[in-house]
Amino acid sequence: MGFNSQISFYFFFFFIASLDFIQETNASEYNESRLLMKGCNLFQGKWVFDPSYPFYLPSKCPFVDPEFDCHGRPDKQYLKYAWKPDACSLPRFNGASFLGKWRGKKIMFVGDSLSLNMWESLACMIQASVPNSKTTYVRRDPLSFVHFE
Repeated sequence: MGFNSQISFYFFFFFIASLDFIQETNASEYNESRLLMKGCNLFQGKWVFDPSYPFYLPSKCPFVDPEFDCHGRPDKQYLKYAWKPDACSLPRFNGASFLGKWRGKKIMFVGDSLSLNMWESLACMIQASVPNSKTTYVRRDPLSFVHFE
């Protein structure tokens, strides 16, 4: 399994697990998400340009390690691409909704620097959606956590 396959596997595993695990507050929203995913092969598709991206800028997020900010790479066009499966549409990430659905639950990323990058990215996407929320961020090797109140 190559590097890109691993990224896809971990991201899509988390995405599918979150669709199955969450307790929906809005049944029609849940049913719409499930219909969008039905018969969808998440691994067949392409990267498409989307000017509404990125969700956040790594240099502006307090959770991103400097080495994950592409070392100050001056061009940012690569941040404006989104994965588009061939046979379906993925629902757009909504950080406020995500927080509501996962209220009182914990998410744990276990692994190497790839897992670290994914949890930092998720925390930044949430923070960008609710920029004025109170957060608790603790960084201790080997564990780090962020709590959105």
